[in-house]
Amino acid sequence: MRDSSLLPDSRMPKPTALRRIDRVLESDAQLRTWTERHRREAALTQLLTKHLPRPIADRVRVTDTREGVLELAATAGAIAAVLRQRAPDLRAALSRNGWDFTEVRVRVQVAGRSSPAQKIDKRQWDSASAAPLFDLAEQLPEGPLRSALARWSRRARGR
Repeated sequence: MRDSSLLPDSRMPKPTALRRIDRVLESDAQLRTWTERHRREAALTQLLTKHLPRPIADRVRVTDTREGVLELAATAGAIAAVLRQRAPDLRAALSRNGWDFTEVRVRVQVAGRSSPAQKIDKRQWDSASAAPLFDLAEQLPEGPLRSALARWSRRARGR
């Protein structure tokens, strides 16, 4: 006897055809707008990195480009201060590449840590864990390394 639950049922809806994610993003108007904005901001960020020193460029990104205003986010106040000083040069460089902005706004956007920093315990050497090094010192020829290890050995062992 066959199990009827395993047979195809004509009443069950057919699964929809799978679509690539880029087609899904392009098919919806709001998602398409967000995707275009993201691409524009990424292109501007990449262009800005060419006109900034690497330590600064790695900590800056474009966050908005509406109404002729370029908005940048910096990860620290010092980076933001440098960007404000360089704003006229950045506007000129972007203008040469076809991006015209009337104003550059810079804000600080510090990224928070997802988890608190782990405290790393210092590895303390005791005389037992340093014994192989002390034994090596006894086998070394006379010289500054042997005398330094001998002094350390005496201090570590309390002699």
